[in-house]
Amino acid sequence: MPQYGGPVSPQPPSPTPPKKNRTGLIIGIVAGAALLFIAVLVVIGLIIFFAMRGGAASTDGGENGGGDTAAGPEEQATTLVTDYMDALVAGDSAAAFDLSAKSSSDIEMLPAEAYDAALAAAPVADVSVGAPVMDPAGIDGTVPTTFTVDGEEVSYDFTVSDYDSDESFELDAPRWSVYGPDALAGLGATINGSELPTDSGTRIAMLPGSYEIALGVDGFAPSETDPLVYSDFESDLEWPEATLTDDGLASFRAAVQKAVDTCIDQDTLEAGCGIGELPAETSDGYTLTDGTVKRSLPEDAQRTIDKMSATPSYDEPTYVEGEYIGTIDTTMDCTKGDQKGTCEMFMGGGLGTPSVDMADPDLPVTWS
Repeated sequence: MPQYGGPVSPQPPSPTPPKKNRTGLIIGIVAGAALLFIAVLVVIGLIIFFAMRGGAASTDGGENGGGDTAAGPEEQATTLVTDYMDALVAGDSAAAFDLSAKSSSDIEMLPAEAYDAALAAAPVADVSVGAPVMDPAGIDGTVPTTFTVDGEEVSYDFTVSDYDSDESFELDAPRWSVYGPDALAGLGATINGSELPTDSGTRIAMLPGSYEIALGVDGFAPSETDPLVYSDFESDLEWPEATLTDDGLASFRAAVQKAVDTCIDQDTLEAGCGIGELPAETSDGYTLTDGTVKRSLPEDAQRTIDKMSATPSYDEPTYVEGEYIGTIDTTMDCTKGDQKGTCEMFMGGGLGTPSVDMADPDLPVTWS
């Protein structure tokens, strides 16, 4: 049979692939892991190193005015007071409070805005920090300081302490506080625009400066309208008392007049308004006819109402007391046996002293 194509050569055998060197691979993996581990150790070491350096550099006593322990007690004391006074000069009350120890828990803080307004209105300036006087025991010291508040020179001895003996002194909270004015209770009192605590048992933390007092109840105003400048740290602040405004006084007198008119119009033996009840029978034998009583105000009694002064009660200032009005003219029908006529009461009773509850929209009047 014919053959097509050229001769067929036998295929050579396929070459055997070389064996992989697994030993080298394992060595490479181990070496890489070792390098990675070393790198991690280096990073950790650097972190620890810098952390220790940072800790060594931070030698202050922490929050609330801790001093630098690298400095001596006198230097710490001077720095603490200087930084505190710098904050007051800058009008930054928050920074000042942060630089001193916390006040006692029974002292109430005002909002920062109230203190900042006080420092802005009566600035602290001309600060002179004296040489500290440290206690030999090494746990406290005094720093005499002078400065001005709204131009008035004042002095104060700051104290520093290291009661935990960690060589870091802190500035004690200045003893600047006042008792709340209970004579302004219930009147919506504010101090530099913030709510003023009015409980006399509450002490309020203060900073040097000027404080404006206002009342939120219509008809009332502080007895003194000038701001209070707090600079005398040895005595309590003299709070203003509550007084009636012109509109408030007019409302008070109108309420009293309305009550008096109502009582005067009564034709019964009993009239109210502090007027004594008329007896049904007099000591000389006349019988008074109930329902026939006529009462009228003498001119001097009317003048007393028209010009009456009004004094808010100290304990409850919205309860306002007036003046004693005095006697009124009184007549009534009377009989004695067969006699009938009109009797006039000598010293015909008297109107008492009115008090008006100005917190009540109806302005009720009571008498004493």
